[in-house]
This record gives sequence, C-alpha cells and structure tokens, in this order.
Amino acid sequence: MSLVLGVATFHWEGWARCVRSWASHEMLPRPLRIVEDKRVVDAYQDIYENTRETVIAYVHDDLVCHEQDWDFTVMQEFLDTNVGVVGVAGAWGHGDPDLYQKPYELPQLARRGFMSNMRDAEKHGSRFRGARDVVVLDGIALFVRREVLTKAGGWPKSGVDYFMYSEWLCCMARRFGYRIRLVGLNVDHLGGKSTGLNPNAKFDYEGEHRFLYDNFRDVLPSEVGP
Repeated sequence: MSLVLGVATFHWEGWARCVRSWASHEMLPRPLRIVEDKRVVDAYQDIYENTRETVIAYVHDDLVCHEQDWDFTVMQEFLDTNVGVVGVAGAWGHGDPDLYQKPYELPQLARRGFMSNMRDAEKHGSRFRGARDVVVLDGIALFVRREVLTKAGGWPKSGVDYFMYSEWLCCMARRFGYRIRLVGLNVDHLGGKSTGLNPNAKFDYEGEHRFLYDNFRDVLPSEVGP
C-alpha cells in the first residue's frame, strides 16, 4: 500500500508550518500534493484525480501533527481490507435514533459521542488515544482508501462542500460496507484559518445538512456504541 498527503489551502500565514509538521513526523517519505485556491470538494477531487496512491491523506492546512510515525499508525488500520476511512476525530453515533420517524430538524443529524486526541479534546467531547470503530469522522484529517472514492464516482459536484463533506464520505463508506476507524493521533487544530480567505465562498449550512438527510436514508442514523 502507498499513501499520499493532500492539502487544500488559501495560504493563511501559518499553513506551510502545519504541512511541514506532518512531513517531519512521518516514518517514511510520502509524496505531497497541494491544491491552491479551490473550494474544499474541488480541491479534494483534484487530489484524487492527480494521484495514484492506495490511500489519500486529506489534511487541513491548520492541523499540526505532533505524532511521530503517524503514517505507520494509519497504514496499520488499512491492513484490514474492510477499513475504508480513518480519521483523528470522530464519533460513535451519527444522527438522532428517531431520525425519519418525526419531522425533520437540522440538529437530528448531529454526531453523538465525539472523541479525539486533539490538544483541546475535552472542549469538543472526550479524549481518546487508542484505535476503534466509529461511524463518522471530522474533516480535519481524513485518510481514505482510494477505492471508496472510486466506487462513489469521486467527490460530489454539488450538495455538500465546506460543512458536510466528511459526513458525506462516511455515509458513502457505510453504504459500501466499509469500516470507519478513529486513531487518537496527537494533533493540534488551530481552527478555521483558511475559511474566510476564499473570496468566492458560498456557505450553505442548512442546505448541506438537508442534502445528507434526503440522500442517505439507507445508512442514517448509525452507531457502533459508546
């Protein structure tokens, strides 16, 4: 198996330092593809189309890695051919247990039982240092088996972008029968540094949630237990 590191950026002042933190902590030298000045899903599609490695590591440009040999830890998960996506922050539940049983409200699509080993993990949920099954991951770092995206036809051209691309990916992985794994890598998320730098950004928080609700009734809600 092979791995490529992919980063989308609008060049906030500290982005290069964040990217270097991943290179400086990897066990083996990994190729890097940087896509500039594109919305998230377009940048991620570019990385998918212009690389050939088995696993694509989609990492935010404001995420600092402090975990030595992170690539070894991640690639160990993919030795199980049933694992489709790995991340550093995620949750054991996705969606209200009564989803589709009552009138739609956006909060019904919330993640339940969020975990990570981020420096400020307790501000977002609970701290987790090991490895386990989850059903949904946060988009700060997504390690994706290429065949998952191939089966999905690549990243979506519409419906989701900045807010729900990670949830879309995890729903797709569940639809195809893949396991989703959380690994508690030591990382520090600096938080939304590139968000406001895209002059053409069009954020549709409610619309992206509704798209997920309308298109993934077969895999929502989902949970693997606390």
